[in-house]
Amino acid sequence: MTSVPFAGRPQPALRPLALPTEHGGWGFLFEPIVLALLVAPSWGGAMIAGAFVSGFLVRQPLRLALQDALRGKRYPRTPYCWTFAFAYAGAAVVMLSLAVAGEGAAVLIPLGLVAPLALTQILYDSLKRSRALLPELSGAVAMSSSAAAIAIAGGMRIVPAFALAGIIVARSLPSIIYVRTLLARAHGKPAAPWPAMLLHTMAVVAVMFFAHLGAVTAMLILLLRAAWGLTHEPPAAKTIGWREIAFGAITVGLAALRF
Repeated sequence: MTSVPFAGRPQPALRPLALPTEHGGWGFLFEPIVLALLVAPSWGGAMIAGAFVSGFLVRQPLRLALQDALRGKRYPRTPYCWTFAFAYAGAAVVMLSLAVAGEGAAVLIPLGLVAPLALTQILYDSLKRSRALLPELSGAVAMSSSAAAIAIAGGMRIVPAFALAGIIVARSLPSIIYVRTLLARAHGKPAAPWPAMLLHTMAVVAVMFFAHLGAVTAMLILLLRAAWGLTHEPPAAKTIGWREIAFGAITVGLAALRF
């Protein structure tokens, strides 16, 4: 690996290395966590939530560190990135180990199932393709597994716990397509509305089979907001983001009502 001379170079700002610069992922992180903790609160669930937050924070420094490694370069930021990545990963392992010790190895089942999706996102991050559709969908599904793991830790059986995660998947995947469509239109690019509308409709139908009326109502609200948003001028990206946070909170609140 080639080292880039540090002399005369300012030390890198640590905040962009330690914290995500894109804020859209926070909703996908916290929606399943909050939903599961509302439905099945437990000490082990809190540890799993902390592990997922730490795991989410690993992504930014690890992405930069892997990009430097693939270039064969060592920049002033590189050792800081590895330090942050190992620190976050260590915290995640410790908290997850405490959860397993207290609640049993069953909490690891959802994580094992989505591990290939998490690795897919890491691979795309290292190749500077994190905004491609596949890693976005993979990352959203991977983070939804926290709902199932936390619910299992809280005493819920495996099937209902996965149903809880299924509600989050039904919320997140159509929303990703919807937001991508709005952002494309906001940048003057053509984007057909039917994929987002089809996925939202499928989400409503799917949730009817495994969840309660509150969750179905949440899916209907998301469908209506997509129908409205796709037939009006798209707002600024920041406005889209704040609206999605609000709709995510509505979804979590309605989904938690009957469990």
